[in-house]
Amino acid sequence: MKRAEIRHEEESHQEMIERADETAKLGVDLRDAFDRYKSLGREDLKRLERMEKLARKIRSGAGGSDDDEQLKDPPAQLGQAVARLAEVSGKLGEDVRKTSRLVVSGAVIEGSNELIELIRHIRTFVKP
Repeated sequence: MKRAEIRHEEESHQEMIERADETAKLGVDLRDAFDRYKSLGREDLKRLERMEKLARKIRSGAGGSDDDEQLKDPPAQLGQAVARLAEVSGKLGEDVRKTSRLVVSGAVIEGSNELIELIRHIRTFVKP
């Protein structure tokens, strides 16, 4: 029983790492798309939605909860917000990789909260 439990925890941690890697990749893709077109299109909005789902799963896997925290120093322009999104998603990926499956990481929870709030902030710039 104990081995199965450990294996399950290891698999869950590996899934969290994969989610964080995907989130970081989506952040870079969004930044590159914005740099190229100076706006976000329909596909980019789908990427934002996917990032938010991944960030929520990461937060919950790290032991965080659904408390809405206000974004500190929100970017005034869409370009700044997208650049910060890529930066935060990359840092979140690094933090998840550094964290053991046995640890509840405040940095991972804080990073995922910031990412979720940043995505919400970016949506205020984009009209569907």
